[in-house]
Amino acid sequence: MKTVNYLILSFGVLFLVGCSNDAMNELNNESLTSEQVKSQMEVNSISEGLDELVSELLINDKSGKSNKTETACAAVTFTEESISVAYDQCNIHGKTISGTIVLTGNNGSTDGTKGSFEVTFTDFTFNDHILNGTKSFSFDFSVSNSPAFTIVTDATFEDANGDIVKWKGNKVLTWYLENINAEGPDATCTGDWDITVNGTTYEFTVTEPLSWNLGCAFITSGVMQLEVDSMTASLDFGAGTCDQKGTVTYPNGDTEEVSW
Repeated sequence: MKTVNYLILSFGVLFLVGCSNDAMNELNNESLTSEQVKSQMEVNSISEGLDELVSELLINDKSGKSNKTETACAAVTFTEESISVAYDQCNIHGKTISGTIVLTGNNGSTDGTKGSFEVTFTDFTFNDHILNGTKSFSFDFSVSNSPAFTIVTDATFEDANGDIVKWKGNKVLTWYLENINAEGPDATCTGDWDITVNGTTYEFTVTEPLSWNLGCAFITSGVMQLEVDSMTASLDFGAGTCDQKGTVTYPNGDTEEVSW
């Protein structure tokens, strides 16, 4: 299996929202503000970055890679039943990470192509957000060069002000190792999840697979749908350009290009 020669932590998986029709313009302003959009972008980037990191660790484990990453401030240790990675104030892709992630389990098929891990966090912070809760990863390496991970999350993020953001949902993350340093996406993501902030729940659904490439900090294509308070909006990330832009479609059909 081709080895991935990068430590993946965050690709800025960023999701934007909107709403309204002519009679709902006030709701458009009050219920789905730019500030709310940016907070959702931040929370998504934290969880997505962690999922990409853990899947990369499992790929390295399967490829028999060394127990150290290319990042000098982080060390990874593999055993038969666990994988642990310890960060000491690492700065990766502009994100500050500290603490330890431990994956335990590896139950599955006798040939090792399928299995699962439970993920725990010890004193783990991501850009000053404290992570608590659980993640589980089921992996499938049966298709050559296209490892797939089903990820279940039930966790909270606490920021420096003590505010709590709840994250719960499921996704499927698929890598295309033959595309690395070649044409096509390096990975895609599908799924749905809820983010609850200050009592308001945002329901996210991937309607067209999100994709990205190593070396780009942003989602390059795909469409996300968001529902909040019975209003639905969507964000189209484009057709492959590495940029920090997306096109929001509001409930009344209006569209707007947004940069963040």
